[in-house]
Amino acid sequence: MIDKWWNELKYKYRNIELHEQIIMPDHSHGIIQIINKTVPVGSPLHVMIQWFKTMTTNEYIRGVKNNGWSRFNKKLWQRNYYEHIIRDEESCYQISEYIQTNPMKWQDDKYYV
Repeated sequence: MIDKWWNELKYKYRNIELHEQIIMPDHSHGIIQIINKTVPVGSPLHVMIQWFKTMTTNEYIRGVKNNGWSRFNKKLWQRNYYEHIIRDEESCYQISEYIQTNPMKWQDDKYYV
C-alpha cells in the first residue's frame, strides 16, 4: 500500500522524479527530486507529503473496515517528517546507499522487536 501511493506521487505531481525508496517496519525513506523549478507547475514538498499521508491513511482505514487489518492507535503517521536537501552527487550517492542498506541494519535498531 505504501509503495503504491509512493509511486502515485509522480502522477499527481508532474514536476517530480522519484528515486530510492524503502519501507521499514516503523518508518520509510525516499528521495523526491523536484524538476522544472523555474516553471510554477508543482506543489511544495510539504503538500506532496501531506497528500501521500492522507492517501495511505485513508486506504489503511478501508483495510481495517473491509479486510480486518489491525487498528492503529490515534495516528498512522507522525505529524512531521524529516527532510534533507541533496546538493551534490556525492551526497545523493551516500543517501541512496543509506536507504538501500537500511533494512540490513534494522536488527540493530533500538525499536527492533
